Amino acid sequence: MNAAASKAKKRDTGPTYFSSVSNGRRAVDVLVLAALFVLALIGFQTVYGGVQYLLTGVMALALATLVALIAARFRWGPLRTTPALLLVYFLFGSMFAAPTRALWGIVPTLGSLKELLFAPVTAWMSTLTIAPPVGTAQGVLAVVWISTLLLVLFAMTIVMRTRFYVLAWLFPLGLLLVSVVFGTNQSTLPVVRGVLFAVLSIGWLTWRFESDRLDSARSTIISDTVRPGSWKNPVLRRRVIGGALIMALSSGIAIGAQSLLDPPAGTIRYAVRDEIPPPFDPREYVSPLTEFRGYIKNQRATELFTITGVSGGEKVRLATMDQYDLQVYNVAGTQKKDDPSGAFLRTAYGVDLHEGGENQRTSTITIGEYTGVWMPTLGERTNRIDLGNLPVDRAGALAENLYLNEKSQTAVNATGLRPGDSYKLSYEPYTHITPEQQRTARFADIPLVPNDRVGPEFAQFAEEWAAAPESDWDKFQNLSRMIKTDAFYTHGIDDETASLSGHGYSRMWAMLQEVGFDKEQADAAPTGKIGDEEQFAVLTAVMAREIDIPARVVMGFEVPEGAEGTVSITGDNVTAWVEVAFEGIGWVRFDPAPDDDQDPTQPKPTEVEEPRPQVAQPPPPPAEPPSPPPGATSEDIPEPEPEPEETSSWLVYVGLASIPVLLLIATLAAIVIAKVLRRKRRRTRGVLPDRIDGGWQEILDLMADMGRRPDPIRTRSETAALLDAEVPGMGAALLAGRADRAVFGPDDLPQGVVDEYWAQVKDARRTMTASVPWHRRVRALFSLRSFRRRAADKRDQKRRLRTVARNRAQAERRARTMRHRRSPVGSSGKARAVTKKGRS
Repeated sequence: MNAAASKAKKRDTGPTYFSSVSNGRRAVDVLVLAALFVLALIGFQTVYGGVQYLLTGVMALALATLVALIAARFRWGPLRTTPALLLVYFLFGSMFAAPTRALWGIVPTLGSLKELLFAPVTAWMSTLTIAPPVGTAQGVLAVVWISTLLLVLFAMTIVMRTRFYVLAWLFPLGLLLVSVVFGTNQSTLPVVRGVLFAVLSIGWLTWRFESDRLDSARSTIISDTVRPGSWKNPVLRRRVIGGALIMALSSGIAIGAQSLLDPPAGTIRYAVRDEIPPPFDPREYVSPLTEFRGYIKNQRATELFTITGVSGGEKVRLATMDQYDLQVYNVAGTQKKDDPSGAFLRTAYGVDLHEGGENQRTSTITIGEYTGVWMPTLGERTNRIDLGNLPVDRAGALAENLYLNEKSQTAVNATGLRPGDSYKLSYEPYTHITPEQQRTARFADIPLVPNDRVGPEFAQFAEEWAAAPESDWDKFQNLSRMIKTDAFYTHGIDDETASLSGHGYSRMWAMLQEVGFDKEQADAAPTGKIGDEEQFAVLTAVMAREIDIPARVVMGFEVPEGAEGTVSITGDNVTAWVEVAFEGIGWVRFDPAPDDDQDPTQPKPTEVEEPRPQVAQPPPPPAEPPSPPPGATSEDIPEPEPEPEETSSWLVYVGLASIPVLLLIATLAAIVIAKVLRRKRRRTRGVLPDRIDGGWQEILDLMADMGRRPDPIRTRSETAALLDAEVPGMGAALLAGRADRAVFGPDDLPQGVVDEYWAQVKDARRTMTASVPWHRRVRALFSLRSFRRRAADKRDQKRRLRTVARNRAQAERRARTMRHRRSPVGSSGKARAVTKKGRS
């Protein structure tokens, strides 16, 4: 290609909007939009906590701006910009969107790339179903990463390459909307952020509007030497100063009255996450209290788990149960996190759920032979849960399946705990009630999940045993004391006194009878208050609920007396207790079982002649509880199978990684097919002149696809001259001449001319593509410029017409102004005088 052709090509492409804008104005546009995006990003603070989300958003902002700048500078289309954005997404996404899966939190791994691949589908629901703060695991940072990348790229591209700055301003509003949808009912500095967002938006939009308006017109009240958009223009200067003063005054008033403008806590806005049902339903699992006797019988000396930082007598919570259905005491849970029973919400590891108090303690729990979904916890409030040193895959599985009920302080891992799992708890230790609080304590008025109805005798005994209290504290203490009176503690295993396991309605009914055996039954079971913590805790809670005392049952383990430091917990340490809610105090623990030494050595059979008059005959025992689904109990959980090696699933990863490649191949194939169909339609449809003109349009389309957009103002002959200068021997002048004769000449051409003309077009296109390197031929094959050529030509024509009309109107106004300035002041009077003189 010679020098003349190079100059012609450069002159043909012409300047773009990007090149016509000064660097100063472009910098202001980018900085203002970046500030608006940062203000919108701060709205995620209540969701994520910490600063990791802000780092992710700022880096996405910087990288997307860089991609948009490069694309605008080198005139990249979607086929180049999209791969560049995908490269940024996967290359830096492991560091900023999936740090828990990346090597050292930086280097991409198969796990991090897999998480990024599925993040556009799964991250949105994960963020909504995890209780805030959501942390950084499970791909939740992808919401900030993806939203910021896309919205910033669109905004910066529009503001750099077009005049539609108002459209670009809408994208920071879109990110602000995303922060609201995925946020909570709280907000971070709403008034300050709102005022700054409004001030920046109004100032920038006004400045852009006035600059564009004054640049396209010339004021008649200033000197011709003053540029309309210059600061010397008094109109622009007065408007800028006045607007700045008004915005500064309104901003100061709004910020100063922030305390009055802030809405009450919890009423700022509607939160979508509060309306999504929790994904974990505890009713799908059998109550852990049904396994109480199994720990004593089968795992009495087995180390279930070890725990650090505890001392003798402390209790380890396994699960809190607050609903009795006559068969078992269940872990209830509701759909609302603010209900007394609470809701099991997905919780992130490694984030502060609450700010730790001065008494906060930390313990590490390492799982031994314990299996099940219920996680041992400590204290009365969990502030933070951190994973131990686990393999990446196991840590990811635990992180994605952690649920916590804040009301009952019950933690769950839906995949089930396995030997070797380890996690660290930061918690507030349990505080015992003081004597002063005991004297003034009042039961809390909270609507617990209702129990199924039991016989009226339970309420009668409860009213009788809790009678004449001086306070609510004494009322429950009287009830608990009477239950323990004449009660005997036994597990009913080995050589101990017989005692049935379970806590169904018939078992509770038997505990209200006198101590003895039914001699008429060969397999007679003892009646009366005989059992262990399982039976006494349930009986106490059921009778308390019958007289409107808010009580619930907790199952767990008790640290052996005298143990300190790292303690081994075995099945022999299993226990259960009752918690009662008091107003302003919280849930207070009570030990429901009698002392271990209260054990009848050999209860003598007693023949019951007549039932007691105040107690009716027991109803028939309820039906056997339904069989739990497989895996619902810890005994049903199968032994963990050895996880396959990473290399055994390479086909899966290759398949997942090939999805973007297949989509790209499908897109490129669609472009080629669309061009073939367009060429076929031009050759076979329409009248003869249109079909020949279609052949010439194929030449122009190839020029556009090769990066040479044809100038619509030039004639066919002028365009052909440029083509022949660049590609000698293609015969562009002959094609242009034959097209002119077919379009403007007589309609007497034979039908064979079309086939002959299209054959020449085919040869000319082959010559054009052969004159450029192979990579430019490939780029032209998949280019979309030819599809946009007609629309661009129409826009340019409309723009030229508007420019001509605007220039004509400006010239007319300028001419009228000059005529008005040059006309003498008394010219009209002199003209009249001369006229009169001539008449005389």
